[in-house]
Amino acid sequence: MPNLIRITSVSLALVICGSGFASAGQLAQSDGGEPSRLRLFDQASQPDGQKLFQTRCFVCHGRDGKGDGPSASGLAEKPQDLTDANWQRTTSDDRIRSVIQGGGAAIGKSGAMPPNPDLTQEQMQGLVAFVRSLARK
Repeated sequence: MPNLIRITSVSLALVICGSGFASAGQLAQSDGGEPSRLRLFDQASQPDGQKLFQTRCFVCHGRDGKGDGPSASGLAEKPQDLTDANWQRTTSDDRIRSVIQGGGAAIGKSGAMPPNPDLTQEQMQGLVAFVRSLARK
């Protein structure tokens, strides 16, 4: 239980900060041509669904949706790889909406996936569309 509290606290801190770890393709280059370790994630040109994902979901699902976010290793159950073609084929938009809005417990999965009841229908639609776009990654 103490580990779950620690993981939740770290995850919440990362989400609140709104920054995070950039994927390899998004890392800034340093003077020596080496990728820097950390860079603020620029969201200005992203669609709303992607912005939401990059502020709320990346902590566990990772920037690219592969289930490899900074907090994923501390969870008992690995976060869903949203890029998995089989998962994309067999999961309905309604199920995705249910888990986003009600959390993992809403569909009998891990309670570590928090509910997001504050999202508007437009935000939910954008987030589902972004999750679906991850199938092509």
